[in-house]
Formats: sequence, C-alpha cells, structure tokens
Amino acid sequence: MKSILSKLWLSITALVIAILVIIWLFQIGLSEYMHIQNIKNTLLQEGKKMATIIESSDTTIIISQKLTDEIDTFTTSVNAKIIIIDSDKSLLYDNNSPFSRTDEPPPKPDNKPEETDEPSRNFAINFFNDLKITEEIDKQNIFIKQYDHQHFNGGFIIVGVPVFSANSEFLGTILLNSPLLPIKETVSILIKQLTIISFISLVIGSLMALLLAKQFTKPILQITDTSRKIAKGDFEANVQINAKNEIGVLGDTINDMALQLGRIEIFRRDFIANISHELKTPISLIRAYSELIMDFSEDNTKETHQHLQIIIDESERLNNMVEDILFLSQIEAGYSKPKISQFSLLNLINSVIEKLSILASKKDISFHLSIEDKKILISADENKMYQVFFNLISNAINHSHYGGKIEVKAMNIGDIIRIEIIDNGEGIPAEDLPYVWDRFYKVDKSRKRTTSGTGLGMSIVKNILESHDFEYGIQSDVNLGTTIWINVKR
Repeated sequence: MKSILSKLWLSITALVIAILVIIWLFQIGLSEYMHIQNIKNTLLQEGKKMATIIESSDTTIIISQKLTDEIDTFTTSVNAKIIIIDSDKSLLYDNNSPFSRTDEPPPKPDNKPEETDEPSRNFAINFFNDLKITEEIDKQNIFIKQYDHQHFNGGFIIVGVPVFSANSEFLGTILLNSPLLPIKETVSILIKQLTIISFISLVIGSLMALLLAKQFTKPILQITDTSRKIAKGDFEANVQINAKNEIGVLGDTINDMALQLGRIEIFRRDFIANISHELKTPISLIRAYSELIMDFSEDNTKETHQHLQIIIDESERLNNMVEDILFLSQIEAGYSKPKISQFSLLNLINSVIEKLSILASKKDISFHLSIEDKKILISADENKMYQVFFNLISNAINHSHYGGKIEVKAMNIGDIIRIEIIDNGEGIPAEDLPYVWDRFYKVDKSRKRTTSGTGLGMSIVKNILESHDFEYGIQSDVNLGTTIWINVKR
C-alpha cells in the first residue's frame, strides 16, 4: 500500500508533467502554424497597402518613389521579397530576385528591367508556370500560396494582390514572398529551449512536490501517531500543530478528544474507587449484623430489632445508590427525555418539604418559604423537578447545623422565575465549588459516612436542569451557608 506521501508526490509530479505536455502541444503544435498565419496576414495587409500607393495611368503601373520607400521600409522589418508584374506578366519591379532556386542563378535585381532583359523576364514566367501561379494571377483575385518544397530552401509563402486602374482595368499584380526557413529555424530553437526548460521544470517541480508532500503529510503523520498513543491509553499525548487551517482544527480536535478521554478515564478510576468504597461498607455491615443476629438468642428482641434495622437501612442505601446510578445513566445517555407539563411550583416545594420534614426535625431545622406569586405555574417535567428539589433540599438539611434554617425563594425576573435554596450551614470551600456538580465528588475528602448520600445527587440535578435548558449556579462561604439558584423559563 502506497503511503500518502508517495501518492501526493506522484500526483503533484503528474500535474507538472501534464502542464508541460500542454505547453509542448501549444508551443510546438501551434507555434509554427500561428507564425505562418501571422506572416500571411502581414504580407496580405502590406500588399493591399502597396496597391493603394501605386500611381498609375489608365494603362500602366507607375513605380513611384513613395512605393519604393514603402517597400524598403517593409522589407527592412520583415524578411520578405517583393515583385511587381504588369498585366502581360512582364517584370516591372524585383527587389533582390525573390524567386531564385538554390541551384539556379537569380534574376537581375533591376527595379524595372528593360524590354531587352529577356533572361530575367523568362525566368520569372517559367518560375510562375512551374508553381501554377500564373493561373492564380489570371483570375485577377487576391491569393495566398504556401509551398513546403525542400529544394526551395525550406519552402516559402506567396501572396498575390491584383492592381486595378480607376476604371477597374486590370493592370498587374504585386507578389510578396517570405521564406519559411526562418520560421522553422525559430521553432527548432524553441524546441531546444523548451526541452531544456521542461527538464529543469520537471526536476524542480518534482523536488517541490516532494517538499510540499512532506510538509502536508507531516501533521497528518503526527496526528496518526498521536491517535495510536491515545488508542493505547496515553491520554497525555498531544498534537503540536500551529496551523490555522483544517489540519490545525483536526489537531485541536484530537487534543480535545485526548483531554476528554483522559477525564473519562479519571472518572472511571474514581468511579470504581468510589463505588467500591460506597458498596463495601454497607455490604460489610449487612454481613456483620446478619452474623450477629445468628449469634443472638431469640429472647434478645430489642438488639435483634436494632441489628435488623441497620441491615434494612444499609440495604436501602444500596438500593438508592443503584437507582441513582441507573437514573443518571439514563439521563446522560439521552434515554430519559423531559415530559413537559404545567404544574404549581408552590405545591411541588411543599410536597418535597413534607417528605423531608422528618429528616429536618431530627436536626431541629426550620423551613421558610418566600414565594412572590403563590399561583406560579412552571412548564417542566414534574417528576424530574421533584427529584431536583428533593436532592437540593435534602443536601441543605444534611449540611446545615443543628437548629439551622433553610429558606426557599421564588421571584419573577422578566420572563424567568428565579428560585433560590438557601441554608446557613457548613458552606463549601471556594476551591471545591467548580466540582460540586461532578459525580461522586466529595467535599469531605475523608469520606466519612455522616450521611446516607450516594454522591450522585448534584450530578443528577445538573443533568435534569440542563435537559430542560434551565440555568443554574451555586454560591457558598465556609461556615456561612450555601445558596443554589435556578432560572426557570416561563
């Protein structure tokens, strides 16, 4: 299986090769064609321009100084040869014998041969006949011919432009000739240059592709390596990527995942330790008191009753712990959705206080209700909100001093109902406040069994309130008391 580095390198290199191939196709395949077309258009335009410059009578073509100057200027800038003939195909003007064969002497370069200059005239006529140009001249139309014969020094282009008098009488033809050899030589040089450039470009492109592939795959390989470490349980593994692109976001996500998994692992360990501690004691007590009952005589009814009561209490504690764990698991897994209905807040709180009155009376704790509107109705899951207030008020009782007071307030603030549960008990240290909502978190690190709590109550409250999208919070000072607030939407 090829690595992503090799695949990426091969892909970029293939792209460089594809671009070079396209450049070759256009530069080599079209360059010569475009050069030739450009020469044809240039010769044609110049021929038309010369035809308009020619000063003629009604019967003959006059070679003026203006025309010769234009020819000189044109042939200086363009590798072209000009010949002008009359209607009888007699040579009137020839700059440097344009139609000479390589194996034959060129005609005389006279601008206007005399009537007795038969060799030059005959050569031009014979040459035209060989190429069948006379047939095109006789048509008295503009024509463009391209000849690629090798014995003509690589071939040439001929453009013919007819000349007419003011009375539309055909007077002769201007023939413009340009060799193809310079174009082919230019293309040949271009091929050599392009070959060198292509080779250098391919080498440089391949090296750059390799560097880019390494640069691109480096963070991916780092993420892969870190993911393997996380999979093996090393949750301290971290991805060090400073990029602000998608790779950087992926790296941050992996780091966050490792952090969350680390927390889950810590919770798992704490959960096992806590649940082992919490279950060990009641199980030990149940076993111990069961053995005591077996050892006691039947007439010791009072002590037997006390021992049985302890067994019942610890069994109830185990049962409550299991129920809380199951309830919390259902909420966190999303299986327990709130069943929204409207109900009286006052009735719900009174029901909770009535249930907990026996527990409060043991510590001589009094309740004080301060509810602005006795008819306040809230929309929520009544059973779950009962669980919330039951847990919060029972916690307030457990952590209140003997003879303390618990106050429950409810007030309207805009479109919300703010509920506060206030006690004047032990309070919570500032460093412990952020963790009171965590499962099995104990403010008392000694784990003394002063209460029958499971350590899950505040976590259950948190999950229920968040499932309702209610805001909540806690404020506390050591030995001054604790205030827990809830904002319930109307």
